[in-house]
Amino acid sequence: MFALTLATLMLTTTAAPVEAQLELRPDDDRLRLRLCFSSPEPHPLVYHLEVRTSGRAGTSRSRQSGKLISGPVAQCPLNNRIGLSDGSQIEATLTWSVDGEEQTPLHQAYPATQPTSPASPQPAPSPLEQPRAPDELFVSADSHLR
Repeated sequence: MFALTLATLMLTTTAAPVEAQLELRPDDDRLRLRLCFSSPEPHPLVYHLEVRTSGRAGTSRSRQSGKLISGPVAQCPLNNRIGLSDGSQIEATLTWSVDGEEQTPLHQAYPATQPTSPASPQPAPSPLEQPRAPDELFVSADSHLR
Protein backbone atom coordinates (compact mmCIF):
# COMPACT_ATOMS: atom_id res chain seq x y z
CA MET A 1 0.00 0.00 0.00
CA PHE A 2 1.29 3.41 -0.94
CA ALA A 3 1.66 5.59 2.12
CA LEU A 4 2.08 9.30 1.66
CA THR A 5 3.84 11.20 4.40
CA LEU A 6 4.04 14.94 4.26
CA ALA A 7 6.16 16.75 6.81
CA THR A 8 6.14 20.53 6.79
CA LEU A 9 8.39 22.86 8.71
CA MET A 10 7.17 26.42 9.14
CA LEU A 11 10.11 28.53 10.29
CA THR A 12 8.17 31.60 11.42
CA THR A 13 4.78 32.28 12.93
CA THR A 14 4.37 35.88 11.79
CA ALA A 15 2.63 36.71 8.54
CA ALA A 16 5.34 36.69 5.91
CA PRO A 17 5.31 37.87 2.33
CA VAL A 18 7.24 35.01 0.64
CA GLU A 19 6.94 31.26 1.08
CA ALA A 20 9.78 28.97 -0.05
CA GLN A 21 9.21 25.24 -0.59
CA LEU A 22 12.05 22.74 -0.97
CA GLU A 23 10.76 19.28 -1.83
CA LEU A 24 12.51 15.90 -2.11
CA ARG A 25 10.16 13.11 -3.19
CA PRO A 26 10.94 9.55 -4.29
CA ASP A 27 9.74 8.75 -7.81
CA ASP A 28 10.53 5.11 -8.73
CA ASP A 29 14.35 4.84 -8.84
CA ARG A 30 14.75 8.62 -8.87
CA LEU A 31 14.29 11.48 -6.45
CA ARG A 32 12.28 14.51 -7.52
CA LEU A 33 13.84 17.80 -6.40
CA ARG A 34 11.61 20.85 -6.58
CA LEU A 35 12.08 24.43 -5.39
CA CYS A 36 9.16 26.90 -5.47
CA PHE A 37 8.46 30.43 -4.24
CA SER A 38 5.14 32.26 -3.85
CA SER A 39 3.79 35.41 -2.20
CA PRO A 40 0.56 37.42 -2.20
CA GLU A 41 2.43 40.52 -3.47
CA PRO A 42 5.49 40.78 -5.77
CA HIS A 43 8.86 40.63 -3.96
CA PRO A 44 12.33 40.41 -5.52
CA LEU A 45 14.34 37.48 -4.23
CA VAL A 46 17.70 35.84 -4.77
CA TYR A 47 18.31 32.13 -4.12
CA HIS A 48 21.28 29.75 -4.04
CA LEU A 49 20.66 26.00 -3.92
CA GLU A 50 23.38 23.43 -3.34
CA VAL A 51 22.66 19.72 -3.82
CA ARG A 52 25.10 17.08 -2.60
CA THR A 53 24.72 13.42 -3.56
CA SER A 54 26.76 10.72 -1.81
CA GLY A 55 26.82 7.05 -2.68
CA ARG A 56 29.04 4.09 -3.44
CA ALA A 57 30.55 5.84 -6.47
CA GLY A 58 31.54 8.92 -4.49
CA THR A 59 30.15 12.39 -3.91
CA SER A 60 28.87 14.96 -6.38
CA ARG A 61 27.83 18.54 -5.75
CA SER A 62 25.80 20.88 -7.91
CA ARG A 63 24.75 24.49 -7.44
CA GLN A 64 22.03 26.62 -8.92
CA SER A 65 21.26 30.24 -8.19
CA GLY A 66 19.00 32.88 -9.60
CA LYS A 67 16.84 35.94 -9.13
CA LEU A 68 13.11 36.22 -9.56
CA ILE A 69 10.08 38.25 -8.55
CA SER A 70 7.71 36.16 -6.43
CA GLY A 71 3.96 36.49 -6.78
CA PRO A 72 0.63 34.75 -6.15
CA VAL A 73 1.36 32.09 -8.78
CA ALA A 74 4.08 29.76 -7.50
CA GLN A 75 7.33 30.03 -9.44
CA CYS A 76 9.39 26.85 -9.46
CA PRO A 77 12.87 27.59 -10.82
CA LEU A 78 13.96 24.01 -10.16
CA ASN A 79 12.08 20.79 -10.90
CA ASN A 80 14.61 17.99 -11.47
CA ARG A 81 14.98 14.26 -11.00
CA ILE A 82 18.09 12.76 -9.48
CA GLY A 83 19.03 9.10 -10.00
CA LEU A 84 18.91 7.02 -6.80
CA SER A 85 20.96 3.92 -6.14
CA ASP A 86 20.97 1.77 -3.03
CA GLY A 87 22.62 3.62 -0.18
CA SER A 88 22.47 7.04 -1.85
CA GLN A 89 22.12 10.09 0.36
CA ILE A 90 21.04 13.46 -0.98
CA GLU A 91 21.22 16.81 0.82
CA ALA A 92 19.83 20.09 -0.48
CA THR A 93 20.51 23.47 1.14
CA LEU A 94 18.76 26.69 0.11
CA THR A 95 20.06 30.12 1.08
CA TRP A 96 17.88 33.01 -0.01
CA SER A 97 17.02 36.66 0.52
CA VAL A 98 13.85 38.68 0.03
CA ASP A 99 14.00 42.41 -0.69
CA GLY A 100 17.72 42.22 0.17
CA GLU A 101 17.15 40.64 3.62
CA GLU A 102 18.69 37.22 4.31
CA GLN A 103 16.18 34.51 5.23
CA THR A 104 16.57 31.38 7.33
CA PRO A 105 18.33 28.72 5.21
CA LEU A 106 16.39 25.55 4.41
CA HIS A 107 18.01 22.13 4.53
CA GLN A 108 16.48 18.88 3.35
CA ALA A 109 18.00 15.40 3.23
CA TYR A 110 16.97 12.06 1.78
CA PRO A 111 16.56 9.61 3.34
CA ALA A 112 15.47 11.38 6.52
CA THR A 113 12.74 11.01 9.10
CA GLN A 114 11.82 14.69 9.16
CA PRO A 115 12.87 17.98 7.52
CA THR A 116 15.58 19.94 9.27
CA SER A 117 16.94 23.45 9.21
CA PRO A 118 20.43 24.35 10.38
CA ALA A 119 19.23 27.67 11.80
CA SER A 120 16.39 26.28 13.92
CA PRO A 121 16.92 22.68 15.08
CA GLN A 122 13.80 20.86 16.18
CA PRO A 123 13.68 18.79 19.39
CA ALA A 124 13.77 15.04 18.86
CA PRO A 125 10.24 13.58 18.81
CA SER A 126 9.21 11.07 21.42
CA PRO A 127 9.09 7.44 20.23
CA LEU A 128 5.32 7.71 19.73
CA GLU A 129 5.69 10.85 17.58
CA GLN A 130 8.51 9.61 15.34
CA PRO A 131 7.36 9.48 11.72
CA ARG A 132 7.73 6.37 9.66
CA ALA A 133 10.06 6.29 6.66
CA PRO A 134 8.68 9.05 4.40
CA ASP A 135 7.58 8.62 0.82
CA GLU A 136 7.77 12.39 0.48
CA LEU A 137 9.88 14.99 2.24
CA PHE A 138 8.89 18.62 2.08
CA VAL A 139 10.19 21.78 3.68
CA SER A 140 8.35 25.07 3.62
CA ALA A 141 9.39 28.42 5.05
CA ASP A 142 8.11 31.96 5.17
CA SER A 143 10.36 34.99 4.97
CA HIS A 144 10.99 37.06 8.09
CA LEU A 145 9.77 40.33 6.59
CA ARG A 146 6.77 41.98 8.20
